[in-house]
Amino acid sequence: MTNDASAALLETVQQYVAGANPFVIVGGGSKSFLGCRPAVSEPPAVVSVAEHHGVINYEPTELVMTARSGTPLSTVISTLHEHGQQLPFDPPQLPNATLGGTVACGLSGPTRPYAGSVRDHALGVRIISGKGEDCSFGGEVMKNVAGYDVSRVQVGAFGTLGVLLDISLKVLPLPESTVTLMFEQAAHDTVPMVQLARQYLPVTGAVLIGEQRFIRLAGSEAGVKAAAAQLGGESVNDDGPWTGVRDLSHAFFDDIRPTWRFSVPDYASTLELPNDDDGTPAATLYDWGGAQRWVKTNASAEVCFAAAAGAKGHATRFSEAPAGAPTHQPINGVSARLQSELRASFDPHRLCNRGRFHPELDS
Repeated sequence: MTNDASAALLETVQQYVAGANPFVIVGGGSKSFLGCRPAVSEPPAVVSVAEHHGVINYEPTELVMTARSGTPLSTVISTLHEHGQQLPFDPPQLPNATLGGTVACGLSGPTRPYAGSVRDHALGVRIISGKGEDCSFGGEVMKNVAGYDVSRVQVGAFGTLGVLLDISLKVLPLPESTVTLMFEQAAHDTVPMVQLARQYLPVTGAVLIGEQRFIRLAGSEAGVKAAAAQLGGESVNDDGPWTGVRDLSHAFFDDIRPTWRFSVPDYASTLELPNDDDGTPAATLYDWGGAQRWVKTNASAEVCFAAAAGAKGHATRFSEAPAGAPTHQPINGVSARLQSELRASFDPHRLCNRGRFHPELDS
């Protein structure tokens, strides 16, 4: 079942633009805990894409799907699976997640280092800009270069560059075979995973949880079988940790302390984070072969940002933040100037999700 609500959405945005009224963009609400609290009126002006849903075009033989932003992510995934295909970046399947929210937040799962990110698979988008304009960028084939980079910058912009309407993504076939191997491993020792990434093996996941290292192999049956024999380890018959880590539902995330996501080089040493006031150390789950680190800590944002910078990376808060608290690694210099200019070109009055993502760029 599909529904095109683009005309109504355009009219709503144009009304807010005419009144210079900042508004909040919502879909399924599954990722409302991410980012800063929007700087809008109470009750907030809302642009909901929930009624703008459905697959517009899907050509399995062309490995391309175009769907409306309010389409449930579960619908997208199930449609692809019916044809033996998948979203290669394996996004988190949070309750009520939509395709638009997934793209706007730029979320990828454990497969990301091996198959690419959301941005790598974005082919085209249609948006309503902060000027109230209906704009289309990119297309449905990789060869279409016109506006291609503009499509990519919408990924991970948290809706600050406009309201996503339609999204075209490159998809890939499901692997013929998948195996998960488990190894006993010293806590915080990511060296074996880093070394593994330098080998020509069909790895699609590598996590270290406590003293257990999990490696996922996927590809042709012969290739997976040969790689599993080479690596050894204990074969895990079920899904292993992948779904839990991807969807933030693993027992690790039951810790009531705030969740932080650190993106650092896979070879980075253990993060320098202080113990909590009661002496409890920060807890870390290593994903992406050590390049993505989920951390449970009561440390302040400033301490987390400093630890990330010390490891040549950046940190993002993945728990709802108090009002006024920063959630993303600060940016400055050339990067801040370029991002501010980009935002000005799409939304000069900063009406779209004002304050949600790097509020320092909203002035």
